[in-house]
Amino acid sequence: MTTVLIAGATGFLGEYVIRRLLKSSLEISAFVRPTSDIAWLSKQDVRLIPGDLSQGDDIQNALQGVDLFITVASLGFGHAPNIVNALIESGVRRAVFVSSTSIFSKLSTSSKSTRIQAELVIAESGLDYTIIRPTMIYGSPRDRNIWRLVNFVNKSPIVPIIGRGDAMQQPVYVDDVAQAIISAAQYDLSIGQSYDIAGAEAISFLDILNLVSTALGQSINKVHIPYVMAKYASFLLGGLGLGITFEQVLRFGEEKTFDISAASRDLGYKPLSFEKGLAHEIQWLRKL
Repeated sequence: MTTVLIAGATGFLGEYVIRRLLKSSLEISAFVRPTSDIAWLSKQDVRLIPGDLSQGDDIQNALQGVDLFITVASLGFGHAPNIVNALIESGVRRAVFVSSTSIFSKLSTSSKSTRIQAELVIAESGLDYTIIRPTMIYGSPRDRNIWRLVNFVNKSPIVPIIGRGDAMQQPVYVDDVAQAIISAAQYDLSIGQSYDIAGAEAISFLDILNLVSTALGQSINKVHIPYVMAKYASFLLGGLGLGITFEQVLRFGEEKTFDISAASRDLGYKPLSFEKGLAHEIQWLRKL
């Protein structure tokens, strides 16, 4: 039986990857930090291996007897060299890494440079790797993006909008990302490739806001805030009521659209429309 080891299994995306892996015939192990919340994971047919990605020996020990390695833990933490070295030393060649389309941002951030360097390390490793780069992920109360907006709109009749709110983006539903990861692991065609994983269509924040308010049956007042004011407010106060960080304000006006044709061709990737993905968010809200 093929054995897969997944790092980042206790996270938002990791849970959905685990759910899909449980439907397969693979033997599943999860590399988890001792401080992680394993309440849900411990109830699944998954072997838990404690360790830390900052410790190469921990990773190498966990990789014994493993055929496939998947990490959905952020490459922005700088653990890629440890992981790659452990994979090479353990003789595990097949690996799927999750990066982010944020590497294409025009902003210079420490996480961006760390992820870019991580991708270079992976590409030069000689491993049978695949890199998956999702855009902004949403899809349940664990997401920090659309779920936060849905809750805000549900409670507040006034919604601040930075600038015009017309920059385009492609939020991606969490289970679509999980499916892309599993498909990448299954298809040899994906070896040595990197794929941008985004939603089915580009949509502006204004359109997202309109769809959210319609789905909730809420009437809202939109208040446009100039970028300069928004930057100062987020920098000094740490948010604009939506928990928006300074970096997020800076990225708010960027066009964040991506070509998903390679993923569609090689992985059979067929993402949900935002409207259908949002419907799942609303269902979650109604259950609470």
